[in-house]
Formats: sequence, C-alpha cells, structure tokens
Amino acid sequence: MLRIVAVGAMLVALLISIKEQRLLQRANLVGYCSTVAQAEDGSEWQKCVPGRLSGRPGMELTHCTDWGTHGDAEYWNCPSALDDKARRE
Repeated sequence: MLRIVAVGAMLVALLISIKEQRLLQRANLVGYCSTVAQAEDGSEWQKCVPGRLSGRPGMELTHCTDWGTHGDAEYWNCPSALDDKARRE
C-alpha cells in the first residue's frame, strides 16, 4: 500500500512540474523567451530559443519587433516590459 501511495505522489509531482513547463524548458523540449536587457524607458530585449518539440515561440501578438536571429536564438524588441501572462509561448 505504501508503494502505491509513493508512486502516486511522484506522478502528481511530475504532472505539476510538467504543467508549469519549467521542466520541459530545461530539457529543451519546448521553446521559451527570456529577457536579456531592459532599457530605462521600459522597453526590453527578449531572446527566444527553440525547443525540440515546439520550435521557437513567436512574439508578434505582443507588439514586439523581430530583430533577427543569431545562432539558434531569435531576438525581439518589445515596447514595454511583458509579464508572464502576456507572453505568447
């Protein structure tokens, strides 16, 4: 009985961590964006890297401007700081 409870708890923990996508991002399975620089006017530069399963996320819907790629990363200039809920991944 204890084994069943332990396996169930491990599965729940795994599902929660996958839902938050941090585990998938660290394993490079899904693409993600991160802030690399922030200007005084509130604008920021985002670096988006591709994942093996989902590819590189697009930032067109957040009013960001594509500034091109360097290596496998794509750089975007966003007019104001984005919160996590506004980011389209």
